[in-house]
Amino acid sequence: MAFVSPVSGVGLINPEQHGLHPKGYSSSFHFSCIKFGDSKRHTKNSRCSMVVRSSDANPDIDFSDPDWKQQYQEEFEKRFSLPHLNDLFDINPIQTTFALKCRGSDETEPGERKNGYVNDDDRTLLKVIKFASPNSAGAECIDPDCSWVEQWIHRAGPRKKIYYEPGAVKAGIVTCGGLCPGLNDVIRQIVFTLDIYGVKNIVGIPFGYRGFFDKSLSEIPLSRQVVQNINLAGGSLLGVSRGSASTGEIVDSIQARRIDMLFILGGNGTHAGAHAIHEECRKRKLKVSVVCVPKTIDNDILLMDKTFGFDTAVEEAQRAINSAYIEAHSAYHGIGLVKLMGRSSGFIAMHASLSSGQIDVCLIPEVPFNLEGPYGVLKHLEQLIQTKGSAVVCVAEGAGQNLLETSNATDASGNIVLGDIGVHIQQKIKTHFKGIGVHADVKYIDPTYMIRAIRANASDAILCTVLGQNAVWIYHSIVFLLSQICFNIDFNASR
Repeated sequence: MAFVSPVSGVGLINPEQHGLHPKGYSSSFHFSCIKFGDSKRHTKNSRCSMVVRSSDANPDIDFSDPDWKQQYQEEFEKRFSLPHLNDLFDINPIQTTFALKCRGSDETEPGERKNGYVNDDDRTLLKVIKFASPNSAGAECIDPDCSWVEQWIHRAGPRKKIYYEPGAVKAGIVTCGGLCPGLNDVIRQIVFTLDIYGVKNIVGIPFGYRGFFDKSLSEIPLSRQVVQNINLAGGSLLGVSRGSASTGEIVDSIQARRIDMLFILGGNGTHAGAHAIHEECRKRKLKVSVVCVPKTIDNDILLMDKTFGFDTAVEEAQRAINSAYIEAHSAYHGIGLVKLMGRSSGFIAMHASLSSGQIDVCLIPEVPFNLEGPYGVLKHLEQLIQTKGSAVVCVAEGAGQNLLETSNATDASGNIVLGDIGVHIQQKIKTHFKGIGVHADVKYIDPTYMIRAIRANASDAILCTVLGQNAVWIYHSIVFLLSQICFNIDFNASR
């Protein structure tokens, strides 16, 4: 299989992605080889090379300073510290209502688990591997010497004390952006967990942030009965949309609806909006908790191993790949071409290609490639047709955008509208083989919206259940979380 992927590469964490700008050092790695089967086709050099570029922009930490580790850890802790209601209000916590049975003391019966709650000072270690060198396989380093730096984040789970009276709370849930397998599962578990606490006034905001300002859209009452079976269907019970009104309008609506806690499910744009909502609520001194559950089918959130919906998308992509393989294998000089989702990352394409075992060429955004030339994709397809009689190509939607005409157009979320790399490659393949006088039967399959509109598989359903629980378990804080909830997954606490 011709595999264009960074999985075998090593690189340093870019400190700028953590909001840190180390002095005189910023890393960017590029590998200049493409692997075709057991051979290596080199684009420029005689061997695969790693190029490190540095930048002096906005230096905050000097790695020559012997105390830089402490500074980094302090900055990291500051970045991931959770704002709390007591930052703005003088509130006395009450005994939690989250329990298998109501009891007025900490006494336990024989055989009953005593330590069932999480301490506020509990932390989880983010990285568990100490790399000895940047050249180690899969190394992720902060400085050039790959020094060990502890990075601690808050642990999720039920607390003994809470800061809301559940019976007086109104909770809102909103799903924004595009569809993703598992949205209904997260909604369902948030409602279930709120219900266990005793929160009965739960509403869904329809069609993303639009539901806050569109007067024609009404709140959707949610209860255990309403959401009981929504996990059996794909999509979102609440609907989704892109774009939003001004932050002030949304917070005005939150205030008018008397919402005390807002659970927001969405991606980058949604979380930018959530952060603005959080800041406006703090500015107005509103007792409103904003909790975000990160959602992206592309699996490309920094520091997270996996996002919900990804496993399901990879599994569903197998159907398209298998169809492309059958079409290519059954035709004379058949070439199957599949385009999968992945704007900035190729995780879906890469994992689907690896798991299917039917892909000859995988093209992803992280690794540049050429179509033309002696080591280009078209030349390799030519060799595959000569040796195998067929070929299958998988390409992520964000790959090879440098080969297309650029556009400044953006969608409602502010994302740049991508060119259609799938159609472009399809036409290039046809033109190439026609030019060399070789017959090629090209079949193009684009299952983009099919793989995101289905229900979550078993793996994603479990992940969504944990995320929904964790979102509620930290609702006593005024909080903005881009990815914190997913970092804090604690399967023991959910049992």
